[in-house]
Amino acid sequence: MPLKVIEIHSRSLAAKSGILAGDTILSINDMPVNDFFDLEYYSNDYQLDFDLITGESEAKSVTIFRQPNKALGIEPEPYRHGVCRNKCVFCFIDQLPPKLRPSLYNKDDDYLYSYVFGNYITLTNFSPTQLKRVISQHISPLYISVHSTDPALRGQMMNHPQSFDILKVLRQLARGGISCHFQIVCVPGYNCGEQLRKTLSDLLDGSLSALSVGVVPVGLTKYRQGLALLKPLGKRLATESIKIIDEFRLDRDIVYAADELYIMAGLPIPEDDYYGDFPQLENGIGMLRLTQSNFLRKRRGFIKELEKQASDYLILTSRLACSTLEDIAAYLNSKLSGSRVRVQAIRNDFLGEQIGVSGLLTASDVIGQHTARRNEIVILPSNMFNHEGLTLDDLTPLDLKAGLGRPLLVVDQFFEDWDWI
Repeated sequence: MPLKVIEIHSRSLAAKSGILAGDTILSINDMPVNDFFDLEYYSNDYQLDFDLITGESEAKSVTIFRQPNKALGIEPEPYRHGVCRNKCVFCFIDQLPPKLRPSLYNKDDDYLYSYVFGNYITLTNFSPTQLKRVISQHISPLYISVHSTDPALRGQMMNHPQSFDILKVLRQLARGGISCHFQIVCVPGYNCGEQLRKTLSDLLDGSLSALSVGVVPVGLTKYRQGLALLKPLGKRLATESIKIIDEFRLDRDIVYAADELYIMAGLPIPEDDYYGDFPQLENGIGMLRLTQSNFLRKRRGFIKELEKQASDYLILTSRLACSTLEDIAAYLNSKLSGSRVRVQAIRNDFLGEQIGVSGLLTASDVIGQHTARRNEIVILPSNMFNHEGLTLDDLTPLDLKAGLGRPLLVVDQFFEDWDWI
């Protein structure tokens, strides 16, 4: 469908050309415009010939000549993303408690969101028309949730009613020059062991354009009533999965095990060179190593920041990140002159004890479990707040400051920066 204009930025190129809010863009340089990506993609030429329909249903043509450092200034209507049609046995959204903010229950499965935001998609709703567009506009790379390359097993895991051969689609994408990052969620009883080995073998075949493959353990909350009976990975399967991954890394070092697998297996986190350019960071792969590396790079500035306050510090973190933060605290204590730093792991009562990542910590658990002493300032990881500054249970840093009754230092989870609250 043609793209409606919601807003025109003042003094922009579009404003000066006479494009108005309420106009509908039919095409740019004779290429049809249907969404925000088409608008971006076809607006890169020097001369842009717009065909539009005004709010009064009249045809209008406008020509814009792009200028360096000048914004086009067109805000299009909100994009209606593709929705996931699957019912995966391990779906994390299905395991959330009721009455959280609506956006948390949003199940997108959209190739444009995959490209723009790095969201993982299943391809089960991927039409031939969309495939053609991805190739013609070179929408690459894409982020694909694979889990298994066996059509029957994948269908069983995803409860997808139709037979779907993901390898066939991935080969079509590769022939069209599209590269992919892959994700495998390991679920005991389904795709571990030899099934994991087969899936990795298929994904690393030369006919696919794989940039990275991330292997992560299934996440299980306490809200699984009415859902498939699943078990956590455990030490044995975590160790076995890492061994299988390491087999494939001998030939192609683009396969990565999640930090959580190493914690489960009781193995040390790999060094920096294991992760390359950290392509699966958003999947929790390499986060602990990057935290350690960035801390060493920023340690002098961070120590100076802590010494500004005549106070001790309590770092509140998740179960999985606790040992990494304890190493950092030990270093800080060896360098600080008048302050002491200690670490406390917060148990995830909100979602269940199986959830051990800092990005899913809640304000209620932090306030209810902290053991901060009178003279201690609390340090929190920034990733427990979303882009709106809200925790999973809808509290802000200021709310937490009030609830804890003390100043807060919110530190980026990768030690890139920090802010006092």
